[in-house]
Amino acid sequence: MLRPRPSSALPLSIGALICWAFALYFPLATVEKLGISVSNNLLSIGQTFREEGQWLLGLCVDVLTVAIPSLMFLLLPLTANGSAAKCESQAGTLLSFAKAWAMPEVFCLSILVAFIKLGDLAEAKLSPGFYFLLAAALLLTYLLQQIKLPQATHRKNARSSIAYLIAATLLLIPANVLPIMTVSTAHGSRSSTLISGVADLASHGLWGIAAIVFIASILVPFGKVGGLAWLLTLRPPNASGAFPAKWYRVIDFIGRWSMLDIFLIGALAGLVEFGSLATIAPGPAAPLFAAAVILTIIAVERFPNDSRP
Repeated sequence: MLRPRPSSALPLSIGALICWAFALYFPLATVEKLGISVSNNLLSIGQTFREEGQWLLGLCVDVLTVAIPSLMFLLLPLTANGSAAKCESQAGTLLSFAKAWAMPEVFCLSILVAFIKLGDLAEAKLSPGFYFLLAAALLLTYLLQQIKLPQATHRKNARSSIAYLIAATLLLIPANVLPIMTVSTAHGSRSSTLISGVADLASHGLWGIAAIVFIASILVPFGKVGGLAWLLTLRPPNASGAFPAKWYRVIDFIGRWSMLDIFLIGALAGLVEFGSLATIAPGPAAPLFAAAVILTIIAVERFPNDSRP
């Protein structure tokens, strides 16, 4: 991949900021059914959860999909040149922190999955906001690969990491047993868990989407818990080997993608609001699953420096 020259990094970061502003303003997708049209945007996803009484989850979604990404796009022009002086600045430190939590690329994929999944319920189409979101996410990913950022500092110790990991594991159990989404139509209501939702996608022939949701919602969370638990059991010099170091980077990277299912439910619930014809609502497992994902991310961040690969 070509690295942007300092002269091009600033225009690219400004372009990313403009695309992000348009992504916030324009609708992401539109759904039509029997003459009724419903659209959503980035700002409405968190509101969808709040309307169902899940206020904390709605706030969490707003922070991850709107607040922190907005901070990143505002900070990008200040660190676009990637110079050591600038990256050691407060802006560079804030950008390093935001990078760990901003999830525009995950949200972008969730909109695509929702668009494909809505085929059976109504006529769906992507709106301009999605394409601006995609452009902003791609520019952000490209620029972050070129900017050398200072590492965000966290208090790291094994006990803290283990505590967060245990809490996440305990939450994952009810999150996989309780309904995570309820679909209501004129023919009745149907609740689905994480695994039954994957099976439903597969039964409709959507094997690719089913695989994506299964990996993000089932394989990644449990794989991350098992992988981090294994790393925590290692002792020097085993912890400093090449394979543990690679495995740590993998679980650190994949952690955020588990939020795909939460964003997907928020997008579907916001788009399918047709009264007695069809509605989608998040279930009680949604906040539990989101909390488990966030706790696993924190557990990885708290992985101790002295035993960290």
